[in-house]
Amino acid sequence: MYLTVKEVSELLRLNEHHTYKLIREKEIPSIRLGRKILVPKQALMNMLKEKEA
Repeated sequence: MYLTVKEVSELLRLNEHHTYKLIREKEIPSIRLGRKILVPKQALMNMLKEKEA
């Protein structure tokens, strides 16, 4: 399952501009399909678990 940038922003309580910045800096894993940027949900959850530890 994939999340949109808007969904990731809502989940992390960030504005979309900051979410795009984190994606550009490779802080948030993502894939690009044409012009659309998607974030693999499982990869995001794994990243959040690693940050908590």
